[in-house]
Formats: sequence, C-alpha cells, structure tokens
Amino acid sequence: MTAPSPQSASVPVERLVVVGSGGRPYREYSFQSLQARYTLSAVLSAEPTWQRQYLDSYIVADLSDPLAIADAVLSLAGPGNPSVAVLTWDETAVEATAEAAAKLGLPQLSAEAARHCRDKYATRSLMSEAGLGAVRHRLVTDAGQAVAAADEFGYPVVLKPRALAGSIGVTRADDESQVREAFALADGAAFATLPTGHGILVEEFLDGPEISIDSAVHDGAVHIVHIARKRLGFTPYFEEVGHLVAASYDEPWTDEVRALVTGAHRVLGVTTGVTHAEVRLTSRGPRLIELNARLGGDLIPFISSFATGIDLVRAAAELSFGRLPDLTPTRDLTAEIRFVYSDTDGHARALDLTAAAAVPGIAHTAVLAESGDRLLLPPRQAIPRLAALVAVGPDEGACGQALDRAEAVVDRTTDPLPKTEADA
Repeated sequence: MTAPSPQSASVPVERLVVVGSGGRPYREYSFQSLQARYTLSAVLSAEPTWQRQYLDSYIVADLSDPLAIADAVLSLAGPGNPSVAVLTWDETAVEATAEAAAKLGLPQLSAEAARHCRDKYATRSLMSEAGLGAVRHRLVTDAGQAVAAADEFGYPVVLKPRALAGSIGVTRADDESQVREAFALADGAAFATLPTGHGILVEEFLDGPEISIDSAVHDGAVHIVHIARKRLGFTPYFEEVGHLVAASYDEPWTDEVRALVTGAHRVLGVTTGVTHAEVRLTSRGPRLIELNARLGGDLIPFISSFATGIDLVRAAAELSFGRLPDLTPTRDLTAEIRFVYSDTDGHARALDLTAAAAVPGIAHTAVLAESGDRLLLPPRQAIPRLAALVAVGPDEGACGQALDRAEAVVDRTTDPLPKTEADA
C-alpha cells in the first residue's frame, strides 16, 4: 500500500474508495472524473500500473472477499474520517462490495439486490413471479435438458451462462444441433473471475431491437438518465459492436420502457446506485434482458456525457455518499461508439488512429489491442476488438457518417496465426 499523501487546503477532503479497476481503455475516464472531485483510493486485485497517477492510496486485496474489502476501506479511510464512501463498477466485485459496504454502514445497494442482478436466473424468476414482462426460461445443466426446453418453448431460443457479462457465451439457436453447440459454448464460457458451472439458461427468443437504459437510483426512486441503442453483430452470437446515446427520445415505447425498468428495480430490490438495464423492444412489448447494479461498460457512460452533459461516474460517486446528484442535462446531442474488429483471426499489429481521429465529428479514439495480441473472432474469444471510435453530432445520421469515414481509414489487417494457434 502507498501511504496517503498529505492533504492541502485545495485537495478534496471526501475520500472515495474504488473497488476494482477494469482495463485502461474502458475505465481511465472514470478515474479522471473522480480524481477531480474526491480524494481517490482503491482496493485492487494487483499492484496498480496506469491507475497509480490517479490514486492517493491503495491496497491490494482479494476482491471476492467482503471482509478483506471492508478492512481495506477502513485502513484507507484513516482514523476518525467520516467522509468516506465505496464504489465499484467491476462486475466481478459487485456482490462482495455490497456486503463490505453493509458491514461498514455505508450507502450501497444490498447484497441481496446485488445477487438478484448478478444471477440471471434469479432476475428471470423474480420478474416472472411479479408478472412483469415475463420471459419463458429454464435453468439446465446438460444439453439434453436444453433441447427439451427448446422443444417446449419453440425455436429459435437463446442460451446464455447464468452469471457472466458482456453477452459472453450468449447464442441464438434455431434447431437441436445448434442448441447442443450453444450449450457447449455457454458452458465453457468464462470472464475474469465470474462464477461458472451453475447452470445454463435457455430462454425464448426475444425479437426486436435492443436498447440499454442507465439510471441513477436514490432512496428507491429511479431517475433514468439516458436510453442507448445497442449495435449487435456476429450473428448468431450477440457481440456488442457499438452503442448510440441520444440526449432524449420521443418514441412510442418510451413510457412502457420506463415502467418496466422502474418495476425491475423494485422487484430486484435495487434502491441506490447507478444501474445499467438491457431491454428488448419485442412485438409483445419491452422485455428486460438484465439489470446490472453498476455503471455500464463499453464506455457508455463516457459517450453519454458527450450527448447529455451528465457525468454518470460522478453521479455514482455522489450516490455512494448518500446524495442525489444533479441529473440536469446540459447538452442535446447524439454520441455513438463503434468498435473496430479485424477481418480475420490473427495477431494485432501496432495501430495508428491518427487519421481516424482527424475525421470531422470524431471526438475520441482508443486502441484496444496491443501489438502482438492474439485476436479470434466471435465466438472463439470474448470481445476481440482492435479499436474504439466515438462520434458526436446532432443526430444518428451524422454520427454514422463520421464513423464510416473514420473506420475506413483504420487498418484492420492482422498477422496470420501460426498453424498451431489457428487450430487451437
């Protein structure tokens, strides 16, 4: 652990302890935002590298152990410091952080609510029991059970791991052979330290486009900040290849979506924090896919700030201190992120995004794969992205045009894999 730095009159006195980190291209903006307002500490699973410049202090601990997290927070807070809060956006640490906060008496969602959100089977079961946008589903443990469920529901169906993230291991299946393949994929999927081996969900297929909804929740009141359109690719897999956030929507489904998302928070017991819900706009009305008790990933809060002017990271921190943040939009724009993938499996080359960044309308670019990284197209690898491009403009069309021009000047070529790797 590094020793806390001496405080001066100009340094914020409120200490925020972040549990977990995430990768630099996806989460550095969060550290930058928080450092400007709070004295920032962290509980990390390994020694910090790029995070160090934003931290006043840190402790390395087991992020699956609520007691270890609680002890670390107490140590980082220092004696007699009442102005401390704890926050995580790390999916692998959501439950343990909630338990740690409860032990410390700090504002946070309950451990039970965290479990309800983390466990997709629990989410589905509780929503069905409440009669809220019920989706036919079944938890199975072998391929034969999966086929039986699919035969009962009717094709197509979707198979997914019970407790992963980022659409990893999620597949549409149109017949029995595809169900068996999808079961094997979901059963073998893994992400960081999230649990596997607890069963696979078979669900009826939900038609229609997919959106996500980010909300700030204070004392049980759900304040929707934005609605994003999700871009999916690599069918039949549900790879998230981009997201679009507009400052406002005037759609026929808006009221139904708001009611569904608000009801989901109530049913799952989420009463505080920033959340990220995913919803399908089906022919039978909106249906919840999942409610995540954390900030959205894929830089969605980052692009939201371009569109709305609202800093969701700062909002999450304020809620961690028990305060309702200012959620007044200060911008009325559209922002879209597009992830660039290689055309084939291969090893990434050094990527120069200078030309892409110079395209009018492009507000941000980021290299996501370092030179030499092995990239296998979905479903063989989780999130094998080369780069991220963010466009900001008055509407969806302007963003799309800027992204098309920027992507056209990105070299997506990779070096071929040796035969031993290609066959693995």
